[in-house]
Amino acid sequence: MMASGHQSEAELENHLIRKLQSIGYHYVEIPDVETLNTHFRAVLSERNQERLKGTPLSDREFQAVLNDLIGAKTHYQVAQILRGSVVQPTGKINIKRDDDSSLYLEIFNGKQFDQNIFEVSHQMTVEGRHENRYDVLILINGMPIAQIELKRQGVEFTQAFNQIIRYRTESYAQAKLMRLVQVFVISNGNETRYFANGDGELNSNFMFYWTDEHNNWLNDLDAFTTTFLSKPRLHSLIAKYTVFDSSDHKMLLMRPYQIYATEAIIKQAIDHPHENGYVWHTTGSGKTITSFKASQLLLQETDAEKVIFMIDRADLDIQTVKNFSAYLPETTGGQSPLDRTDNTAALVKQLSSNDNGLIVTTIQKMNNAVSNDRYKDILTPYHDRKVIFIEDESHRSQMGEMRKNVNHWFKNAQHFGFTGTPIFQQNMGPDGRTTKDLYGNQLHQYLIRDAVRDGNVLGFSIQYLSTFEETDHDITDEQVPGIDTQEVYESEERLTKIVEHILLNHSHITKNKHYNAIFTVANTRMALKYYQLFRKLDPDHNLKVTTIFTWAANEDDNEEHQKQDDVTSRMGLDQVVKDYNQMYGTDFSTDKFKDYFADVSKRMRDHNDQTPTDNIDILIVVNMFLTGFDSKRLSTLYVDKNLQWHGLIQAFSRTNRVEGKQKPFGNIIAYRNIKNKTDEAVALFSDGDSSGFLAPDYDELKAEFTDKIGQLLTVTPDVQSVDDLYNRGDDALYEFVMAFRAVLRVYNRIRVYDDFEWAQYEPEFSDQLMEAFRGKYFTAYQTIYQRKTQERVSILDDVDFDISLLETDTINVDYIVNLISGIDLMSSTERKQDIQKIEHLLDNATNDQLKSKVELLEQFLNEVLPTLDTDDDIGMSLSNFMAESQRAAIKGFSQEHHLSEDFVNEQISDYNFYGKTKDKEIIDKLSANGLGFREKRQAKREIKDFVSTIDRKYSLS
Repeated sequence: MMASGHQSEAELENHLIRKLQSIGYHYVEIPDVETLNTHFRAVLSERNQERLKGTPLSDREFQAVLNDLIGAKTHYQVAQILRGSVVQPTGKINIKRDDDSSLYLEIFNGKQFDQNIFEVSHQMTVEGRHENRYDVLILINGMPIAQIELKRQGVEFTQAFNQIIRYRTESYAQAKLMRLVQVFVISNGNETRYFANGDGELNSNFMFYWTDEHNNWLNDLDAFTTTFLSKPRLHSLIAKYTVFDSSDHKMLLMRPYQIYATEAIIKQAIDHPHENGYVWHTTGSGKTITSFKASQLLLQETDAEKVIFMIDRADLDIQTVKNFSAYLPETTGGQSPLDRTDNTAALVKQLSSNDNGLIVTTIQKMNNAVSNDRYKDILTPYHDRKVIFIEDESHRSQMGEMRKNVNHWFKNAQHFGFTGTPIFQQNMGPDGRTTKDLYGNQLHQYLIRDAVRDGNVLGFSIQYLSTFEETDHDITDEQVPGIDTQEVYESEERLTKIVEHILLNHSHITKNKHYNAIFTVANTRMALKYYQLFRKLDPDHNLKVTTIFTWAANEDDNEEHQKQDDVTSRMGLDQVVKDYNQMYGTDFSTDKFKDYFADVSKRMRDHNDQTPTDNIDILIVVNMFLTGFDSKRLSTLYVDKNLQWHGLIQAFSRTNRVEGKQKPFGNIIAYRNIKNKTDEAVALFSDGDSSGFLAPDYDELKAEFTDKIGQLLTVTPDVQSVDDLYNRGDDALYEFVMAFRAVLRVYNRIRVYDDFEWAQYEPEFSDQLMEAFRGKYFTAYQTIYQRKTQERVSILDDVDFDISLLETDTINVDYIVNLISGIDLMSSTERKQDIQKIEHLLDNATNDQLKSKVELLEQFLNEVLPTLDTDDDIGMSLSNFMAESQRAAIKGFSQEHHLSEDFVNEQISDYNFYGKTKDKEIIDKLSANGLGFREKRQAKREIKDFVSTIDRKYSLS
């Protein structure tokens, strides 16, 4: 290991520069922004000597280059200009010369790394609101492509991340070329990560490890530098292994396992064109990006006439095609490779056309094409042509007659399969073949243990809950043969207990419905029974529950029960859809099942805190949505059916997408004893190493939580002692921030367990004490960030407060207003208790909107509420109080600044509508009042501050 415990940042920086020089980088001195611009201009001219024909760029022409390259563009647009097109991966700028002639200038050669100039610099300083000093910059052709921030060993790793965020915010306006940065690297010598630049906020959850081909971390800065920052690899990352997501306008840098898998496929296609292969990458690791990039590069780098990405029909309307479509470059003409129609003729037309080498289709449509005599003449030439198939979820779509038919027709084809759960001897189906039998060699693997370790997916918290007992012993279907019957498992009493358990715990498990859940059951009959029980036991629809299934495949199962139930699964679904239409204001039917399916998918995926009435909280399914459905907001799977092997892993994996610090793992609540099946599946798909698959059990977390609480109370024995820290300096406050953050992190993991009760930690610690410390923590956060606006540098500036940890409970304005409106005016005792509860919540408020109204709400509780009669409308009284308070505030402000109330109200209206005030009108008004320059500047600032906060402070939203 290179770094020692005593190595300073300067020593680490110098060591890195020497290492980069040893692998071919040239050192260049870039002390400031002006030098950066001058250097880029010089390198640009040097690389384009022939095009310039001896006439250097004038100042106006160089400014035109900067405008064309950066201008008023987003980072997403700048990154695309840098790379050129997929067909011509060379970045070029086209400007008009002073003599009106056209000039093309090459800025980046995406084909050959050695046709670019690689340099390194350090300690470039940018003067902005603060002085920002960049540790190390990597330049390609004079452009800053990579920014590296270093911290000495032992310093909190996230400080470097926060520093990058601050530099982006504070100095990119002055250093415009810094917007060309494509990749950030942070390191303390022993720990190193990389992540992509982009528009908007960056997320520390998406800092990636770099690894070797076998997924071993290359964490040491020396190892990272000689591999990731080698000129060929960095060039390939920029030129090849970047994906542009047009749906989110985001640039994505591929992860190492995605790159290695893509390279293995390309190598197999070139070196062994008659041998197939498959990639085993665990569910949720981003197989779609890998398969997309492999498809794109196969078309460019092999002699294949067509590359066909083939999926099964179940996925057609789900995430895969949506993502694939978003990753494709925008076209100005021609036919899109994404044909989502049911018309086989459209596929045949694509196969016979030269417009698109890349085709996306389904196994069903391809089978129809090769099996229909109508298309025989057109497709016959493909018997001998070179075609490459990329097949997603190969275990689902590529076993059986359809695959045989396709293989028979495309005799010279090569097949590459992607799967998160391969077929082995243990889980082999009636087809009798494994994934290896079908595809041959495994080209790359990235297992769930690797993904959990890297933070690319979450582990699972699994609770097995017994739902019935006999003679004081838990009964399971494994223990008692024959117990798995309709009489027991579908009894009204059992199903009612399960629904009651979900209704009682769902909000707690899903962080007050910030997340949603899937409930998988054995058959459509049970799906409908559960649906009706939710409606019966939750008549106010506090949880929005619906169900979806295909009925044709399940009617035989229901036939024997039609007489007693007098309903088929389709008839039951008809009523569900009718209820759905009433709940969401839609107009679906089972005749238009695809439309209903698409709307359910959207509501499950786009689960939104701002519009909770549009959400689905629990979706009851039989088999649908258990594969191929990806949503970061899905956190919980309720299970009342027998799962095993790949079906179990696929179902569990719906819950483990990374979303944020609030979601520490996927929750599995099993109402059947499937522990043995889970253990078998985990062992099989972890390749013998299941470490990381399961979240720690409750006792482990309890011990950790107790330990962190003890550390906090050592630093601050009580809540009041936090206030004393402000007089003892930043070091003391830092200790409290670190200690309470550690408590919060464990709390967010442990609170979802059924075993968790605050009584286990009392009297040393309690729910009330947690909330009180939470308020102090939030105050510390606000204090530190207020200092930044006052240009005061603190050792706490780069502390990662992990502020999202505070947002686990939705104590917001609506919540408080509802509590106030519900105060009992009939009983003085009840009223006092209600007010005390609300005041406690206000004292510990962490919601910004709520914090701004605390003083007014407390004034209402203390001064207005005692004057109300028992039959008064509290909600209306509160609205009137807030409105009158706002009018009084406007009146007082207007008099203080010698402005008319109408003028101030106009500025408030302008701000609310346009998002800003009309500065010229303000200056004109202040000038008319005879104010001097400094007085006008101060008054203008006060007006803007008042106008920007007035609505937030006095509104009840």
